[in-house]
Amino acid sequence: MKIEHLDFAGLERCSQRFADYSNRKSSPAALALWGARVVPLMGPREVKGRFAHVPLSSPTRAAVGYLEYAPGAASLPYRNPDAIENILCLEGPLEVSWGMNLEHSTTLGRFDMLSMPADVQHVVRNKSERPARAIVALNGAPDCTYRAIFAEEARKSDVSPEAAAQLQASFGGRGRDAAAGEVENRITRFEKLVPYKKQLQSNTGIPTEATEWLTASSVFPLIIPEGHIGRSQYAPLKGLPGLYLAIAECVSGDGPLPHAHFDSQESFLVLDGEWDITSGPNDELRLPVKPYDLVAMPDKVMRSFRNTGKDKGRLFVIIQGQQKMSDLVAYSPEVGEEVKRRHGEETVAAFNRVNITFDAGVV
Repeated sequence: MKIEHLDFAGLERCSQRFADYSNRKSSPAALALWGARVVPLMGPREVKGRFAHVPLSSPTRAAVGYLEYAPGAASLPYRNPDAIENILCLEGPLEVSWGMNLEHSTTLGRFDMLSMPADVQHVVRNKSERPARAIVALNGAPDCTYRAIFAEEARKSDVSPEAAAQLQASFGGRGRDAAAGEVENRITRFEKLVPYKKQLQSNTGIPTEATEWLTASSVFPLIIPEGHIGRSQYAPLKGLPGLYLAIAECVSGDGPLPHAHFDSQESFLVLDGEWDITSGPNDELRLPVKPYDLVAMPDKVMRSFRNTGKDKGRLFVIIQGQQKMSDLVAYSPEVGEEVKRRHGEETVAAFNRVNITFDAGVV
């Protein structure tokens, strides 16, 4: 599979530094409605609503933004009528209440995620005395405009109809009543996540040391499209096409071998630690990144990442594609030969069956 190349300027254009976007202004209307500073990060160029004017483009079906809540701040009750809202807590705790009368609630700690189903009313609240932060990834249909509908009583806020319309926000109704356990079953707790190296060994026979050598110390899938077949197929949550989310964890000095994604964009948001995001068949280009920096790597480009800090570090991995993305990942033929030498032809074949191949650069 033929690979393409980035120069260093191209790699920098694929990034957003936290030092820059953390100071970006949010509209007063967004602050009043969502109770947070809402900063668009990544999505289709034509995306509308709260994440309009994204600095980084991505395939359709998902839009990503950064939210920062002041101490005690809370959103007004709202729902996303045509999108799943994946809320990853960066710094909390964050309380999320939901239901027709907001009668259910949970608290998200650091790196916990709640995948709120479409059209379920909810409120997000920072109950701490410090600022709280989250990444939100909305997942909808290709023509999704990421509308938000707030409870009728929210109409009393100081948001003008024009400002609300610009954010694709409207007022009225409480959405649908979530089935028993529907939302509770869409929460991932970081401390309970299972890395896919263990799942692959149990279900496909791929040795954990082979997966670690190719990928990272541990990769924890969070959510994948319903019916997706690949290395993350045993993720705890299922969602709509076009998006899957994971947390990659590496000990100091560790990272995957150079590889390319051929029908998806892979983006890395630093959760903690210090990293190099690299590009090229031999990691020729290196972009140092720190917490909450974001790098969006295009498809068909060789990439990797390496923990350059002294302690274990983590990345939030956002993979986006079209309706039926396979998220095919390709390493070089030389890597395939080494896997064969260490673990046998059957392991190479097992990797192929989960969409990991060894033909990057082969035309």
